Amino acid sequence: MIISGIEGSSFLDYSGMLSCVLFTQGCNYDCFYCHNRALITYKKGNIGYQEIESFLKKREGFLQAVVISGGEPTLHASLPQYFVLAKKLGFLAKLDTNGSRPKVLLELLNAGLLDYVALDVKAPWARYREIAGKGADPANVQRCVSLLQEYQETHLAFRWEVRTTLAPTLMEEDLLEIATMLPEVNRWVLNFYRTPKEYKQKDGERVGLPALSEREVIGLQEKLILLQPNLKRVK
Repeated sequence: MIISGIEGSSFLDYSGMLSCVLFTQGCNYDCFYCHNRALITYKKGNIGYQEIESFLKKREGFLQAVVISGGEPTLHASLPQYFVLAKKLGFLAKLDTNGSRPKVLLELLNAGLLDYVALDVKAPWARYREIAGKGADPANVQRCVSLLQEYQETHLAFRWEVRTTLAPTLMEEDLLEIATMLPEVNRWVLNFYRTPKEYKQKDGERVGLPALSEREVIGLQEKLILLQPNLKRVK
């Protein structure tokens, strides 16, 4: 697996836990607003397995969880090996994924390697490729939602969430559609938009468009909560 970076400690990436984050290279999406654009393509240089193992062993008793994010982690055939390592050392394990590879997600779930999954839902299904690029297939994301919902029913300690970035061109009606098209999810987190440092020239106009503001989301959230009771409230 190509790991290009490590965040040594974070209280933000695994709710309620002190975690580290391993960032993988490579992504099969091309979201115009991507904040990790440097991770989309494969580049020379990565942090090897033994270095990751040493890093985690030194943090036993300090960290509580290991998060693997990206890029898109499920593109890497050796991904299970890293979760096996994390579990062997006594850490909780979390996957951040765009939901493009439900078969890999199912394999990880069936192997008991995941305690938490954060699944990105980028847009209403009909707008998915417009927002996330030609490689984005909403049918795969729908399958991942179903897998997570089914797994939760038989593994009560398991946790999962849906994340949606409030990118430019996503309007109130889009959020209401997302809330309607999803089953009741374990947790729904809305992330406010920040203009990325790197973006494609052709996307320059879109990245500069206004996005939904905190005030607008606060005004909408009571309607959203009727559809998705586990929406994380904006205070």
